[in-house]
Amino acid sequence: MRCKSDPPQMIAIKQSLIKMHPYSKPYQGQAMVEFIIVIPVLILLIFGAVQIGFIYSAKTTLNYATFQSARLGAVNNATYSSLRRGLIRGIAPLYTSNTSLTTVRTDIDAGISSNNTKRDAQSEVDTYTKITRISPTRKQFEASGFGIRNSDNIYEIPNDNLMYRPTSQKGGASIQDANLLKIRVQYCYKLMVPLVNRIIGSLSELNNNRTNQRIYETVNDPKFADANRYYTNAVAGTLSSYEQLCGDRADSNEGFIISADAIVRMQSSAYEEDDDEDFGDKMCDGVKMSCP
Repeated sequence: MRCKSDPPQMIAIKQSLIKMHPYSKPYQGQAMVEFIIVIPVLILLIFGAVQIGFIYSAKTTLNYATFQSARLGAVNNATYSSLRRGLIRGIAPLYTSNTSLTTVRTDIDAGISSNNTKRDAQSEVDTYTKITRISPTRKQFEASGFGIRNSDNIYEIPNDNLMYRPTSQKGGASIQDANLLKIRVQYCYKLMVPLVNRIIGSLSELNNNRTNQRIYETVNDPKFADANRYYTNAVAGTLSSYEQLCGDRADSNEGFIISADAIVRMQSSAYEEDDDEDFGDKMCDGVKMSCP
């Protein structure tokens, strides 16, 4: 409001304030422009946070599933069929909302058919996982190591009376060390949140390829020693690439590789081969399971 008593200087100040007011005509639409600029970034941040939450849940479940796999393998000769069975049981909570054991078992055995596109633990493990048995190693199963042939003509590492067996080392380990089951599980988890899934998947592919290359070149590089502390030169060659592990998910960059490790004491003799009729041929085949 202009008063008659206002001096010219005050009138000029009021007029300049009116021009600077955000609701004056020169600034109309400014909020809309700012909203258009910010909203895509905000959407990506929100979707990214949701997807990272899903990845964290999958990683936590995989940690548990890997430990379950190692526990079941420890009492069943460390064969692929036993490790696979434990992995399916442990990863099942990601793919079922049922609470009864009967319905969970049904979900595990469901599989993917032409009439059922629901993902389940069994098909996820059989299609998108790889198990690496870091210990015991192949050399420890040989006759020059600790291996002896059993009644089925399969080399095994004895598990009885370990405290009384000699601690002499063969291949850098004693028979007590050879009875430590160490496994690593790689799993290509499917990213489900739109917009950010391909971005995160591309980053996972880049990181996986870069890590594999660095392991081959500089396994003892201190910068990577912590991330690869369980690896030796031989184990480095058993890691699956992004394309090998993710398969069809790699084509659209919808896969994210997560991994977990577990170490348990063997409670039975470790076998070099698996006599299971259905999954014995996958034992140490380099595709579903590696045995360096």
